[in-house]
Amino acid sequence: MAEWGWNAAVTVGEDPHNSEYTPLRWCQREFISGFTGSAGVVVVTKDHAGLWTDSRYWIQAAAELEGSGVELHKMVSVEDKEWIRWIADAVPQGGKVGIDGMCMSMDEALKLENAIAPKDAKVVSKPDYLEALWPDRPSLPDGKVWLHDDIYAGRSRTDKLEWLRGELKGRGCSYMFLNCLDQIAWLLNIRSNDVEYSPFVISFALVGPDSVELFAEISKFPAHVRNELKNANVSVHPYGEVGGYIGSLKCCGRILIDPGSLNYETGKAVAKAFGTDNIVHGESPVELAKSVKNSVEVEGFRKAYIQDGIVQTRFFMWLESEMACGSRITESDASDKLHALRAAMPGFLDESFETISAYGKNAASPHYSTVRGKDAVLEPHGLYLNDSGAHYEYGTTDITRTVPLGPLTELERQDYTLVLKGMIDLAMAVFPEGTPGCRLDAVARRPLWQTMRNFGHGTGHGVGNVLSVHEGPQSIRQNLKDQPLLPGMITSDEPGLYREKFHGIRHENMILCVEKGENEFGKWLGFETLTKTYFDTSAIIPELMDSQETEWLNNFNESVYRDLEAFLSAEERDWLRSKTSGSWSVRY
Repeated sequence: MAEWGWNAAVTVGEDPHNSEYTPLRWCQREFISGFTGSAGVVVVTKDHAGLWTDSRYWIQAAAELEGSGVELHKMVSVEDKEWIRWIADAVPQGGKVGIDGMCMSMDEALKLENAIAPKDAKVVSKPDYLEALWPDRPSLPDGKVWLHDDIYAGRSRTDKLEWLRGELKGRGCSYMFLNCLDQIAWLLNIRSNDVEYSPFVISFALVGPDSVELFAEISKFPAHVRNELKNANVSVHPYGEVGGYIGSLKCCGRILIDPGSLNYETGKAVAKAFGTDNIVHGESPVELAKSVKNSVEVEGFRKAYIQDGIVQTRFFMWLESEMACGSRITESDASDKLHALRAAMPGFLDESFETISAYGKNAASPHYSTVRGKDAVLEPHGLYLNDSGAHYEYGTTDITRTVPLGPLTELERQDYTLVLKGMIDLAMAVFPEGTPGCRLDAVARRPLWQTMRNFGHGTGHGVGNVLSVHEGPQSIRQNLKDQPLLPGMITSDEPGLYREKFHGIRHENMILCVEKGENEFGKWLGFETLTKTYFDTSAIIPELMDSQETEWLNNFNESVYRDLEAFLSAEERDWLRSKTSGSWSVRY
């Protein structure tokens, strides 16, 4: 920083594609600070180093930053830009703030520029500026590319490209630059193992009127994959040539870019090639299109949740048996067992995120990460939380269950019941067409708010089809966002409650937005629950449940048994029957 004349250096911890899960090569935030969470910004000045992250990671960050010299700054949400305001206050008149422009979006860089402009300070982009400090920095991933078959995608790449070109024409554009890996994977029906838990190909794509220029490591593409892409007029170029290729173009026509995802450096190259007057800023139409699942994809998800229901039944049956026998089971042991059960299922590809296997107070960290050797031993009392998921060839899963391992305190039972009430209330919601998720968030929080309890994360996120387990543009959270929920969108329903040093609870099902009917008041939407894993009713305080919630829960557990029984052994059926029998009820 002294050599370059920088007064502050910013590490946002993203890759050049604005990905949630970052390939090891771009884990720069972790390298510089030691923080392993998936969201946060590190700012270093001459006399201060700070990490800004949201409430999901406060407990984790405090532990990982201890003794590092990096101070934790708590943000209310991931959208909070308090770190920008902090820099604006800290930077001197005429100062310089350094960024890696390949790993910061155009929007974020512009916000930073505007914040420091009153002091005549400047943002300086230096791609890979940590390279000099990182001699053993990992290289680019080299996973082979495979085709996501039309029988699972429901639409061919040719059909999707024709649709996208129609969308671009409607916006007065001939071109579009795609930066986000999930959008490229969806559009071209290609997948790889470049990003842990997310089967993406590290790539950029320039979509033109008649062809697509795809920038990725050419050696990753088997001959049959390249031939299939060629049939759709998709040409593959070396990944590192994207900036030079675009900068050399002399294009006629307008280009659509999404400044919220396109990185700053590539954005400058696009501006040079097309001219600022020919650039149209807007959200990528691909983001919304991939969130609305077609009938083939929906059936694939239903199949995936049957598979996961079988796995979860076997897992929790095993766990209960081991605890009853007094076996020594750690959080890592439980995670390993669940992975082995999933890996044995037909069509299994990979886990969709790192399993959260958390006992007791460890579950109070919503994104707790199990570390073998430092993990807890499960004991025959209290609550155990397991949040996990998988990619199958035909769909992606994400499910959380919190289960009792033995006697519970009254507070644990209260919290367990109230969170479950919130999850059920959202699953039962009926709402007018055009309603965004932010207006439904309070439905899941109502039972908690009425008892002055709350949680800091969102209630629901979209799930991709063998893509990212977290996707937009829809969400169910308190932050204002005007994207309506649409039929075909698949979203999580996962309220929680976390008491530091005591316990954490989260119940999560996946819900499909469906049409409910039409009358003189308009069209109405609601949800179909896709998840097929039982809820343990032994931890519930029946008096806290109302009759509608009780009926929903009994019907849900009965449907789990009915849909899974044909796939289970006699012993497994008997065990699941005991968990879903509806032998509990509301006592008035």
